[in-house]
Amino acid sequence: MTTTGKVWGTTECAIDSPVNAVHVLHIKPMHRCSIHVHRHKWNAFGVVSGRLFIDVVKADFQGPDVTELGPGDVTTVRPGEFHRFRTGDEPCVAFEWYYPETLSEDIERRDHGGAVEE
Repeated sequence: MTTTGKVWGTTECAIDSPVNAVHVLHIKPMHRCSIHVHRHKWNAFGVVSGRLFIDVVKADFQGPDVTELGPGDVTTVRPGEFHRFRTGDEPCVAFEWYYPETLSEDIERRDHGGAVEE
């Protein structure tokens, strides 16, 4: 993995493909990234250790919408929403995923599912 230093800690690229990117973030206590937007990509965060706060600026909301994540928690930010992550008093290790807006009708079913018959 390639490690890149940031003002808030480090990021390691674990997966990088045309449709997905996954980074491992090591974020210092009491640090944050810049407030930014992805025009065409979803951004998801999952916490391994520590606590992570995701601030999302909603168009119809006064101030940011704040989601607090602990170990095992995951959240997403949709394309076009300004956001940033930040930590509290402890360091945080988290995964960050980038993936494109997908087509909603990309599944074809052959049956309806249900109980397994023996």
